[in-house]
Amino acid sequence: MQSGPAPLLVVRRQDAAAIQIEWTQPSLTIGRDTSNDIVIDHPLASRRHARLERDDGGYSVRDLDSTNGTYVNGERIEGVHALHNQDRIWVADAEIVFNDPEATQKGPLPLEILKRVRGTEELLRLDSRAKEVYVQGKLLEPPLTVKEFQLLELLYTHKGQVISKDEIARNVWDYEVYDYNAIDALVYRLRQRIEADPGNPRYLVTVRGFGYKLVTQGET
Repeated sequence: MQSGPAPLLVVRRQDAAAIQIEWTQPSLTIGRDTSNDIVIDHPLASRRHARLERDDGGYSVRDLDSTNGTYVNGERIEGVHALHNQDRIWVADAEIVFNDPEATQKGPLPLEILKRVRGTEELLRLDSRAKEVYVQGKLLEPPLTVKEFQLLELLYTHKGQVISKDEIARNVWDYEVYDYNAIDALVYRLRQRIEADPGNPRYLVTVRGFGYKLVTQGET
């Protein structure tokens, strides 16, 4: 591997404080046996459950034929699976968040990683590179339309901030002025895709008289 900052792994478990591990070795083993680099002392974890691997091609996680499986972003993997920034790996009751050094070397980790507490995990996540959206850890299928994704990406980039309809028009349609009804219709369609109850949204919130904001945490 080329020299540079080491990836940071944030390990969270139920009823336990989160821990941070710098990934400095070529590989890290995960499992119930105490000889593993990351020990998951849970009956659903295999003795040798999974292995984190790094080489010149990048970073990946490999399931070691575990009984209950290894999951990445809510999907069970088979064999080896490439990792991307802020991917979430699940082994038994443990969630391991992978932070890519290429994404972290220019500044501190996001506050949602460094100051994560129970009840405030990010329930909606967007991957701009892969053009994918995850809602409560599950990949949204089918994918959003281009305009739906552009709107969500704009709000996601400014999470917790109110974005006016004028800003949405400029960024999504490239117009200084746009028919606000079209924006309302786009918001309606996006809510139909990401909200469990579109009539009572928890993510895409209307701030009357000002615009919209995106709330991705478990608490508002």
